[in-house]
Amino acid sequence: MLRTIFSLLGIVLCATGCSDAGKVSNREVPQQSVTFTTQDGVTLSGRIFGNSDVGVVLAHMYPKDQSSWHEFAEILAVEGYQALAFDFRGYGISTGSKDISVIERDILAAMAALRERGAKHVFVVGASMGGTAALVAATHEDPAGIVALSPPVDFQGLDASKAVSASSCPKLFLAAEGDGTVSSTQTLFQLANEPKRIVMVPGFAHGSELLKGKEGAGAQRLVIDFLAAHAGP
Repeated sequence: MLRTIFSLLGIVLCATGCSDAGKVSNREVPQQSVTFTTQDGVTLSGRIFGNSDVGVVLAHMYPKDQSSWHEFAEILAVEGYQALAFDFRGYGISTGSKDISVIERDILAAMAALRERGAKHVFVVGASMGGTAALVAATHEDPAGIVALSPPVDFQGLDASKAVSASSCPKLFLAAEGDGTVSSTQTLFQLANEPKRIVMVPGFAHGSELLKGKEGAGAQRLVIDFLAAHAGP
């Protein structure tokens, strides 16, 4: 078990090279809008960035939509990943109602969409409710790994308290020390199976906001390094 706490202005975070994180290359990132359908018949809208056999599903937080992930999706594409940012059912331009209790189905459909595009390894990076949904989805199908940013234990009928211990894939939990969900993130980390890691970063940012701005560069690097470590040959 690996538990890390960074509390001094992100100094330790930057030790892994965060000066390069957060910068999108000048070269054009290939991207396209896509739609795909869940097993219960809901049509979801998303946008794919990059081309790679390693895919990353980006699951947004409440009440955002896929656009909250587009900047980081471009960064992932430059790093050599195929990233899919999508709208959960009822959000953005996806169809269906906002039934958060079943949005793990949307993540499973997004994983399948990436596999149809040639991804051999698929990760899920989820922000807040997206992180909770990723942990629940893993009880049905383990991804290559999960990054959960500020995940609540439960949210509007979506409960990861039992699900998190049913998955064996690698997990990285991230939260800001001043965020209100920090205790939930710690609880889920404690319940999770190995391999797992938790990193607490300075500040009050929540979910995908952890990856934005000057202070977000270190968190971006943590996520990218996690993906690289578990992407396989």
